[in-house]
Amino acid sequence: MSLWSWEEIQEARKEFARDFKNFFVFDIETVKDNHMFNTIADEKEVERDQNGEFLSIPFHKVVSISYMIIKNSEVKEFRSIVSENEQILLQTFWKKFSEAHSFKTENRKRSISIFPVLITVNGKDFDIPVIKARTLKYVSAFEENQLIKKFISIFLDKFNRWEDGYPRYTNRYTLFHIDIPVDIFGRKISLKNLCYLCSIPVKQEGKGESVEDYYNDGELLKIAKYCAEDVKATAMLFSYINSHLLFNTYPFPDFDMIKQLEPEIEEK
Repeated sequence: MSLWSWEEIQEARKEFARDFKNFFVFDIETVKDNHMFNTIADEKEVERDQNGEFLSIPFHKVVSISYMIIKNSEVKEFRSIVSENEQILLQTFWKKFSEAHSFKTENRKRSISIFPVLITVNGKDFDIPVIKARTLKYVSAFEENQLIKKFISIFLDKFNRWEDGYPRYTNRYTLFHIDIPVDIFGRKISLKNLCYLCSIPVKQEGKGESVEDYYNDGELLKIAKYCAEDVKATAMLFSYINSHLLFNTYPFPDFDMIKQLEPEIEEK
């Protein structure tokens, strides 16, 4: 058995990344859903809350979503939205997820979708489960928007076992969601720790435990800025890894270009 040559490795990488042209980098911020908690939390959950432990996924109300849409190495949109209206935020997520796709017509009868690769830090165990769970509360209100319903369906579909037609976004081993700590380093690692090792500034706008205080004090824009900072740091981190460890396998924007970006901040 002989080792591949460097040229063969590079060619294999290019072939592997052929279908990965779009990326959706995102992060969410949440607070405790007090109404839900006071209504149905059991004794064990109450005890966890009193001890300052992490609450179960469904009790996390989304208050901010930040995202970066990238296509063919170009950042199309970098935005952070904050709102007391969770439905608006979740509807925005699904809408922007759909916009992160690209479509091209192969012939008159068939169009091809270029599906986005999700880029997160600990998104497989938190962000995505929260978004899916909290969407249940509002999904009936999305009935009039069939496009959103279509992309929720694609996201949740488990029937395309081998990802040869479309991604299985809910599968932990999907190729279409790169959760940087677990998929690249094999362990849960904080964004702050990874960024420190790469000399990437992060957590300048506050701390995660401050989000609930900001929310209760009505300082919503601080939450949006904090969330956006995490998305920018995540994108810079992946760009750094793609360049130095993955030898630019993915068509992702240059580190210095991402560093210059400033998000659109919006309160709804």
